[in-house]
Amino acid sequence: MVAIGAETGAVGKEWGGRHAVALGYPNVYDVGMENLGFQAVYTLLNDFPDVVAERFFLSAAAAGGTLTTCESVRPVAAARVILFSVSFEQDYVNLVRLLRAAGLAPHAAKRAGTDPPVVVGGIAPTLNPLPLAPFVDAVLVGEAEVQMTPLVEGLRAADGRPRADILAAWDEVPGIWRPATDRGRIVRRAAVADLDGFTPQTVIRRAGDGKSPFAAGHLVEVNRGCPHGCRFCAAGYVYLPFRNRSLPVLTAALEAATMAGAAHVGLIGSALGDHPDLLELCRWLADRGVRFSPASLRADRLTPELLELLCRGGAKTVTIAPEAGSEVLRFRICKKLTDEQILVAAERAAAAGIYGLKLYFLVGLPGETPAARAAIVSLTAAIRKVMLAARRERTRSVRLVVSINPLVPKPHTPLQWAAFAGAPALQAMLRELVRDLQKIGGVQVECESPLDAAWQTLLSRGDERLAPDLLAAAAADARRRAVFRTAVDRHRGILERLPTDAPLPWDFIRPATAPAVLEHRYRQAFPAAALPS
Repeated sequence: MVAIGAETGAVGKEWGGRHAVALGYPNVYDVGMENLGFQAVYTLLNDFPDVVAERFFLSAAAAGGTLTTCESVRPVAAARVILFSVSFEQDYVNLVRLLRAAGLAPHAAKRAGTDPPVVVGGIAPTLNPLPLAPFVDAVLVGEAEVQMTPLVEGLRAADGRPRADILAAWDEVPGIWRPATDRGRIVRRAAVADLDGFTPQTVIRRAGDGKSPFAAGHLVEVNRGCPHGCRFCAAGYVYLPFRNRSLPVLTAALEAATMAGAAHVGLIGSALGDHPDLLELCRWLADRGVRFSPASLRADRLTPELLELLCRGGAKTVTIAPEAGSEVLRFRICKKLTDEQILVAAERAAAAGIYGLKLYFLVGLPGETPAARAAIVSLTAAIRKVMLAARRERTRSVRLVVSINPLVPKPHTPLQWAAFAGAPALQAMLRELVRDLQKIGGVQVECESPLDAAWQTLLSRGDERLAPDLLAAAAADARRRAVFRTAVDRHRGILERLPTDAPLPWDFIRPATAPAVLEHRYRQAFPAAALPS
């Protein structure tokens, strides 16, 4: 259990006379508290005087006993509503574990009418809520900023009434989907038009010894969505249209954060380099002596001026995502970066005094060949060579981290129809890549497990038939990976290429991009792979 005295920024309210919301993140405390969406919902709810939102995490469930909230150590099941923020499909297992730890039946249909409604939101269920449908009473599809006010209004209208009445009172919540009553209904994703009305940022920090990764840091969302349309990217599609926060709003938020003691600022966004005032924002931070670092940046946005500002801000590493080693394959997935642009970015980083570079690549893409995978190795070697030659300080070493991840085809992207490459094939690919990358020297390689990626694909593209597998995984503990293997074998069809002329399970969710447009982009990029099975 987290001691609230070790935190700054947590909200303490009496439950009496207020609508209590138990806000859960289905992972451990440190992971949950670095999630901006989770902290944003905490702020949005606690801004209502008649609402008290208190957090709970997987770490509390692991300790045994009654699952309680962090703030007042009350039973989670005593809240009026249990609301989960879920960013990753892999955490669905933990959500089931937390329901059990709270003393609730995992299946919604088996819970009592007096039990609190279980609601889930976040990007993972927004893409495809079906695997969670048996366990939850409602799903919030889309962005929380426009959902919390009608959610609270429904709570007020159904004050003191049972679960079914609360659910019925949420008819006006944008993007809500209630599995028990809304089958067959088209659900339109909720989206906020103007980001300046609310700024997701760190509101709670861990005080004390600094062992927590966010102890003195402050995360702030700079923009949302992405204008580039990479064919594999769920965030780039689900968060359309691309929107930026204005510079005055961002600097006001960061002024308050630094005055409150934030020692490091993390700039978050799917397309930071496309913010029209990114240079001005970085200069504002650097001129005030604030340490800061960005999330991933496009290689073609790493100008000498931006890199100098990042260096002034204390950045030791920058992250770029070529995604494919082959320039041809890169352009097919709409990651429109040339080899020259990537090498120029690496050279500029070293010349500016930034000697660490993290590179993200995908394997298992449609149309990928052994030569395309070998290009990951040759591109990495070329990057290291140009960085060594361009070093501002000749005695400094160059640090490359290469992260290689199997493609997980995501709903509502052009690659939603693509096949998962298969764990055995991916294992062989990764083994060869790791061997060849390590021959370069000075390269650290990180790889996602192909089994974990296969399990994630099942949860991304599956439906209610995965409920027994989620229950088994939640109960398995040390044997969980054996459950994953069994599930991957049992639901092999979910991993195969999906026909473009048949309905998809998640078609009832209306995304920002029309399905016909997604299909056109899929066929345009991979005409052979896009043929119906």
